[in-house]
Amino acid sequence: MKILRLAPIALLAFSGLVTLRAQEGGAPPDEIITDFGIDEYIYVPKFTLRLGTRYLSGGKASFAGKGVVNSVVPPTDYTSPNLTRYYHDGTVFQDTRTIVDSDGFATPITPDGFTNSWSYNYTGQVAADGNMAFHGYSADITDPGTMNRKVQSSYGVEVVVSRDMTQLSKRLSWTLFAGVSLNQVNSKQTLDLPATITTITDYYTLNGQTPPAPPYLAPSSGSSSVTLADGTVSTVNTDTTTLLGSAPLGRITTVTSGIVTNRWHVRGGYFTFRAGPALTYAITEKLKATVSVGPALVFVGSTYTVDQIYVPDVGADVISTVDDTTEKFLPGYYADGSLEYDISDRAGAYAGAFYQGTGSYQQQVSTTTANYITKVDMASMQGFRMGMNFRF
Repeated sequence: MKILRLAPIALLAFSGLVTLRAQEGGAPPDEIITDFGIDEYIYVPKFTLRLGTRYLSGGKASFAGKGVVNSVVPPTDYTSPNLTRYYHDGTVFQDTRTIVDSDGFATPITPDGFTNSWSYNYTGQVAADGNMAFHGYSADITDPGTMNRKVQSSYGVEVVVSRDMTQLSKRLSWTLFAGVSLNQVNSKQTLDLPATITTITDYYTLNGQTPPAPPYLAPSSGSSSVTLADGTVSTVNTDTTTLLGSAPLGRITTVTSGIVTNRWHVRGGYFTFRAGPALTYAITEKLKATVSVGPALVFVGSTYTVDQIYVPDVGADVISTVDDTTEKFLPGYYADGSLEYDISDRAGAYAGAFYQGTGSYQQQVSTTTANYITKVDMASMQGFRMGMNFRF
């Protein structure tokens, strides 16, 4: 009976022993694969995109030339009556008065030496003898000289793409890059210049009438109230036109010395294209220094404007504006150095200084009454640059 009681225990022990032997001599258990060869597919960035801003200064501009400022010039014939004449401060037109005949047709009146169509603008046109004065002006600059002015410093933007090339040593490597930047051209100057002023003054009679208050445009009309026979009040239109002589009483031409104010302004923008090699030195794992020297090409477009302003004793300012637009390519060179700091494996920041020389160009405005020239010097410009790096 004791043997039967020990039999289950022996059976369990034997089963455990067989299982253990089977595990030791049988097929090995399944392995967990953790190496999929992904090291073979890790991409190391070779390209860098730089997006930043550039501050540029050192450009110069010079302005030279002269011109003539003309107002509306009255016709040379100042004796014939009933002509249309334009002046700087008014107009005298042909008479438009008519009479209605017995058939109801309107016909021009018989000329009486006056006109009902004219205008004037300023109190100073009323002469001391009660006549009306109309003017034309011409201002001829006599001594223009040459004015020099700095081109205003400007902020611009730049985009640069570079590719890593060869590791020259543990810390030194070189890259190839190409980039473009955009900056502004802006320079202006204002100066008073001596000029010879020719003034033409035509005098017209008002035939003893009181001059109307300026600005005045004839023919003119008004309204008045009248009491009718039945006692009612009505408003009627009345002719309030002041007649003016249809031809000048005389003409006076004077030549004096005066001042013309000139405002020169050249403005535009230019693209700078740069390409070449750059050397990079790793100061630390994250901090690097980069230097490069190479050719540059500038494409510039600008507008040159000259405002000539003469202020007469009577009337509004006489202003003449001339302008010209041009586009040019300028070859040159550059040199820059910068520090770069890697914020991560894919992004960083940079800052540095640069020098750029791209020569100069001239721009000219030439008309029948003006000849002006400007020279924009871009041969010695410097500034700083800063922005972000993105590796891909």
